[in-house]
Amino acid sequence: MKKLFFLFAITILFVSCQEDYYETKWEVVNLEVRSAQWTLDSDDDGLNKYFYSTFDMPEITPKVYDLGNVQVYYEADGIQQVLPYVRHYENSEGALWTRTVDYSFASGSLTIYVTNSDFFLETPPDMNFRVVIMW
Repeated sequence: MKKLFFLFAITILFVSCQEDYYETKWEVVNLEVRSAQWTLDSDDDGLNKYFYSTFDMPEITPKVYDLGNVQVYYEADGIQQVLPYVRHYENSEGALWTRTVDYSFASGSLTIYVTNSDFFLETPPDMNFRVVIMW
């Protein structure tokens, strides 16, 4: 009986020490990108133009980068849309295009990209994003 009690006590101790390892933690960061904050860029040949905005994100630690997840949502008109956000547009002059909003992240930073399918160089409007960081 003493051996069984000892084994039970060791098991409880081991499980309680490991509990933090399996606990999921998260943090939410809201970002606003003003129209003036978008930077125009292209590939090395000056082609494939797109806009981007980069943010310092100390919340994306090396542990998050290696073991966690970063999910970004575009917020507009009371809805949240997970990135990539892909929408098709048409104007009154018959022009058709697709806008794609996506992102990349590294330890300590997050970059949001906006690309129009026809590479039309209209600066994106003010946009709001919700960044969910989990580890």
